[in-house]
Amino acid sequence: MSIGPPNGPLSRILDELHARFGPTTDGQVASYIPELASADPTLFGLALTTMDGFGYASGAAATEFTIQSVSKPFVYALALADRGMDEVLSRVGVEPTGDAFNAITLEPDTGRPLNPMVNAGALLVSSLVDGATAADRFERIRGWLSAFAGRELRVDEKVFRSEQLTGDRNRAIAYLMRNAGALSGDVDEICSVYFRQCAVMVTCEDLATMAATLANGGVNPLTRRRVLSDELVGRVLTVMTTCGMYDHAGEWMLRVGVPAKSGVAGGICAVLPGQLGIGTFSPALDATGHSVRGVLACNELSTRFGLHLLRTAGLPAHPVRSTHRADAVSSKRVRSPRERRALSEHGAAIVVHELQGDLAFGSAERLSRTVLAHLDGVRWVILDLRRVGRLDESAVSLLRALLDELAQRGVTTIFADPKGLAGVGQLLRADGSTERVRDAEIALEWAEEALLSTRDMQTLSPSAQVPLGTQELLAELGAERVARLRALTETRAYDKGDIVFQEGDPADALYFVTRGLVNVDVVTSGGGRRFRLNTVPAGSAFGELALIDGGTRSSRVVVAEPTECAVLTVPAFEKLRHQDPALCDALFRAIARSLSARLRQATREIQALEA
Repeated sequence: MSIGPPNGPLSRILDELHARFGPTTDGQVASYIPELASADPTLFGLALTTMDGFGYASGAAATEFTIQSVSKPFVYALALADRGMDEVLSRVGVEPTGDAFNAITLEPDTGRPLNPMVNAGALLVSSLVDGATAADRFERIRGWLSAFAGRELRVDEKVFRSEQLTGDRNRAIAYLMRNAGALSGDVDEICSVYFRQCAVMVTCEDLATMAATLANGGVNPLTRRRVLSDELVGRVLTVMTTCGMYDHAGEWMLRVGVPAKSGVAGGICAVLPGQLGIGTFSPALDATGHSVRGVLACNELSTRFGLHLLRTAGLPAHPVRSTHRADAVSSKRVRSPRERRALSEHGAAIVVHELQGDLAFGSAERLSRTVLAHLDGVRWVILDLRRVGRLDESAVSLLRALLDELAQRGVTTIFADPKGLAGVGQLLRADGSTERVRDAEIALEWAEEALLSTRDMQTLSPSAQVPLGTQELLAELGAERVARLRALTETRAYDKGDIVFQEGDPADALYFVTRGLVNVDVVTSGGGRRFRLNTVPAGSAFGELALIDGGTRSSRVVVAEPTECAVLTVPAFEKLRHQDPALCDALFRAIARSLSARLRQATREIQALEA
């Protein structure tokens, strides 16, 4: 876990809450399990874990205690994963009881427990976990809890034996369920697995991480491992919301307003979906069996930061960060004058929507409205997903209907999906009206190629040879001058993957691409990846600044397809300047015009993106 700033605002707030509620003397430690009666009632720990794995803690946050009933929602999740919701629901209900955690309350006709958070339901749920033996079932449970915590958890054997010796009430509940036909198997084995499950040792930092894993859609923010499917996370959080705090669940939701689960050893695990996980520990319990200090701290956190799930947060940011068309913003592939004119005149048929945030029902609905409002003359829609965190099922369902509408209108949708978001695969259609590529630049280039093909402008094959005389940069020099220039160049051939030059290399030549394709890129400021500036095909040039200011290269050039270049070195250019100053001046003017055109295009694109 990455530790948050020790002097940061959130750390100071947790320390403040610890100092404020630490002196509280209300409550009593649990004594019906003898081993718990020896717990220090003054212990108090607080911990928060964020979606990106940062942890904040105060007090006894690293002190181990037994998880007890906080294990129930996580083992319920394991049973759902093993057996499926329908089978589990047929064996264990989901209705709140209004009774204490150890109440002997079952459905009158079936003997089915009313929910998986009370002891009756938890006993039955643990019996539904797959495993050939009781030992196998427990090991799967321990491994499962460890996956949520992000570390290997162990059992407090003293507490386990203490529970086993004094757990007659739980045995009685189990025998009643077996007598009613709701529970199958050996009662002593089932109870033993449950007692050992409750004796797994955690810290409140572990509970915060376990809660954050649920808040993060089932992905542990520390290990980045998916522990539980997003769909099952919703099922578990629902039961935690309605039943997790037993007969105090209604008041908890009224005051705190987040899914939570408590345990009689003093732990509370609370989940704020999409934001953070909270773990607290203090052994002194109130009359309903919840940690006094933990309840006070969670209540204060919710009140101070507005964490209540049903609090109106206002309209979130629009899912469409920006919208532009390809007549104003083009791809980084260098185009011929004819292609540029075509894209300038007809590029409005390509629209790019840059998206942001998570896509749920509300944001997907706003996205659909925006896409449909920008369809005038559009043939290709690009959805740039690089800043999208996730697509939930409601968004997928709504966007599928949008894609049906676009396909009926003859519009092709291209997903620029560098993260490989779950859900995008469900949106791809078999009729060719959708495409999925790795980034927005490739998507824009793909759409441009499709548009140009409709204008009978097939892109030149990388294997085609483009004579020096037809190079755009030299188009106005005339055949005689081009011939004199050709005599000063040297031919260089490169294989795919070759590096023509790197950043920092001497700027010592101008390159005319006569066959093939190269990419010009730079390393980002963070140094983590490279950013493509241009793709240069045959008929275009690169490295012009070498003839103007010398110095060193500011970018790298990598060969994308087998390439051949006519290379005018700086010494050859110096020779040209002395032998043919008029040709030298004409070449300088051509370079100036090229640079000026690129600068104007960059200005237009900035204006379009800022509009």
